[in-house]
Amino acid sequence: MAVMLKEEYKNYLNEKIIPDFKNFLDKDIFSVIINCEHEIEICTNKSANSVGVSTWEDLCGISFADYEDESILRKYFKEAYSPEFKNDIKQYLKKLLYLQKLVIDKCIVIQFIDMLPYDNKLITYVTTYTPVLHPDGSVIAIQSFANQSYVLRFQGHLSPPVQYISSESDQYTDREREVLFLLSNGATQEKISEILNVSRSTIASIISNQLCPKFNIAGANTKLLTDAAIKAGLYKNIPKSLWKPCIIILNHDLHGVFINEI
Repeated sequence: MAVMLKEEYKNYLNEKIIPDFKNFLDKDIFSVIINCEHEIEICTNKSANSVGVSTWEDLCGISFADYEDESILRKYFKEAYSPEFKNDIKQYLKKLLYLQKLVIDKCIVIQFIDMLPYDNKLITYVTTYTPVLHPDGSVIAIQSFANQSYVLRFQGHLSPPVQYISSESDQYTDREREVLFLLSNGATQEKISEILNVSRSTIASIISNQLCPKFNIAGANTKLLTDAAIKAGLYKNIPKSLWKPCIIILNHDLHGVFINEI
């Protein structure tokens, strides 16, 4: 449930925080102020441009809680909001909403990797959610800061997503292809579990019981499996099933939170 701010907190947000933020509107940074009702109060124009709108005013009032509003989702996700991936997009927004609630309720800083397919590229941001405080110590908003960054090892050289057609002659299952692609691009088992929204023990089982035997690797040697996947060229083509928004939490004490809560 969204937090309803006291009038004095709203006034402080409108009279102090937002006017100060306006000094950064045209700076070359990604930053957004989100109120306790999960609505965008203001953002830099660079942040607005990153989702295909002209200025920050176009995003004012947009709420992360509106993940069921298909008209809004189509507007901002465009062709990515397809029947195939619309549930993944809604799940992605639910995760962002959940992280915002944690920041507001617990007054903590959360850092995460935000992976987005956009314009036939996989764009990743390292994003930090920071609580905005009233002088009395109450959380009255969230400020996000983001930097575009390569997270996957070969991210700048990936081919467009590939749809693999299953057949009896296939060497790998869809899930095995996902794991091999992510391993060969430098993702740890922990990160893979976040991306695929399964437990780390499931990923470990796939590696030891399914993939290592297929590469004639004894035991569960992730390094040898990664090297073999790279040698086989499995890092080049991202499976189409991974061409969707994804969040990887970087706070160590919050790993696995989506599996338990979302």
